[in-house]
Amino acid sequence: MRRLRANSSGQLLIIAALVIALLISSTTTYIYELTKETDTSKTRAINDFILALKQNTKNAIISSLANVSNGGAKITLKSNLNKLSEVFRSLRHSGTCSQFFMVHNDSNYDSGTWLSWNTSGLGVSSAYANFTLTVYGITAKIDMPYAVNVTTTITINGSYSVVSGDEKQVTLICRTFNEAQPALWKNVTVFYESGGNWVQVNSTNNLSIVNYGNGTYSASFTITLASDTVGVSTCILDSRDIFVRANITCHAV
Repeated sequence: MRRLRANSSGQLLIIAALVIALLISSTTTYIYELTKETDTSKTRAINDFILALKQNTKNAIISSLANVSNGGAKITLKSNLNKLSEVFRSLRHSGTCSQFFMVHNDSNYDSGTWLSWNTSGLGVSSAYANFTLTVYGITAKIDMPYAVNVTTTITINGSYSVVSGDEKQVTLICRTFNEAQPALWKNVTVFYESGGNWVQVNSTNNLSIVNYGNGTYSASFTITLASDTVGVSTCILDSRDIFVRANITCHAV
C-alpha cells in the first residue's frame, strides 16, 4: 500500500502546486473585485478581505495534508504556506498585509502534520499551524492571531461470523469525521491479512458497502481463511482527497 502511494506522490506534488496557483489566482481576482467597492463599504470590504485570506490559508493546508497523507514529503506544508505568505505580501487592499506562521510540533505533530494509522481501529490524518495576519491600513493596523487545524479521522469496528468451514463473513462499521464533524468519503479500499500479506477485497469477496449519509458506513465481505482472527485494513480518501487508514483485528461473534 505504501508503494502505491509513493508512486503517486510525484503527481500529488504537481497537484499541490496547481492548487496553490489557483489560490493565488482566486485571491488576486477577489482583491480586484473588492477595489471596486465604494468608500461607504470599506469596513465590510476589509472584513471580507480578511475572511478570504483565512479561507485561502485553510485551503492551502487542506491541499498540503492531502499531499502528505498520500505519500508526499512533510516539508510540503511549510513550503506551501511560505508561498502563500509571499502572495499575501504582494496584495494591496486599503493598505498592505503580511502573514507569519508557525507549523505545530509536539509529541504528535511533526512539521505541522500528524499521521496516526494504528491497529486499534482509529486513523488520524491532521495538519496544524498557527498564524498572525497583519493588515496595515491607511488609518488602522489590524493584528489577528488564529490557528487552523485540518483533521480527518476514521473509526473502525468489526467482527466476523462463520459461514461454513473456513469461510467467514466479515462485517465492518466505519465512521468518518472532518474536524470532529461527520463527513463523507470519496472512496474506500479494504484489505484483509492472509499469511502475512495484505489482500485487497473486491467483488469476488461479495463486497457490499452501505452509505448511511451521515458519515457512517457499513461494509461486509466473505473470505476463506483458516484463522481464529481476521486482520482488516480500511483505507479511505475523504472528499478533500485526504488519505487515512485504520487497522483492526476482527473476532468471531
